[in-house]
Amino acid sequence: MCSTTAARLCFAFCTFVGCAMIGLSGCRSYHLGHPATLPFESVFIEPAANESFAPQAQAIVSANIREVIIRDSRVKLLASREEADLVIEIVLTEYSKRSATRDPNDTEAALSFGLSLVSEVSLYDRRAKEYIFQNRRVEERGEGFVNNIYSNATTPDTQSFIQSEYQAIPRIARDLASKIADEVLSAW
Repeated sequence: MCSTTAARLCFAFCTFVGCAMIGLSGCRSYHLGHPATLPFESVFIEPAANESFAPQAQAIVSANIREVIIRDSRVKLLASREEADLVIEIVLTEYSKRSATRDPNDTEAALSFGLSLVSEVSLYDRRAKEYIFQNRRVEERGEGFVNNIYSNATTPDTQSFIQSEYQAIPRIARDLASKIADEVLSAW
C-alpha cells in the first residue's frame, strides 16, 4: 500500500516538473514590447480637422490617437511641431449613416443604423521635409441601435436615433484612432 502511494507521488512530482520545464522553456525567447524599431523618435499630432458631418468627432479622434501613441511607448509625443521628427495630420472627410435594420411592423422606421467615419491621414517627416504618405484613407464602421436589443418585448422604446448616434460616435472614433496609429507605427 505504501509503495503505491509513493509511486503516485513520484509520478505526480515528475509530471509537475516536466510540465513546468516545458512551460518555462518558451519564456526564454519572450521579449517585452514591440519587436520593430521605428526610424523616428518623436511625433506631433495636429488636432484633427472635421470636414465631415460627424458631430464633435474631431476632439474624440484627436484624444484617442494621442492615447494610443502614448500607450505604444516606442515614440515620444511632443507638444511642439518644431521639435518633432514626424507630424501626423488627420482630416475627417466623410460621415455616413444608413439604415441597417427596419421595424417589421413599420418599414419606414429603422431599428439600427450603419455608421461610417472616413479620414485622410498624412505623415510628414520634418527632417527630410517631405511626406512619408499623404491623404491615406482610413475608415471605420459601426452601428447605432435605436432600441435596446437586450430588453424584453414589453419594455417601451426609449432611445432615439440621436441618442444611439451619440453613443456610437466615441466607439467608432476610438477604433478609427487605433487604425490611424497602426498606419503610423507600422511599416509604410
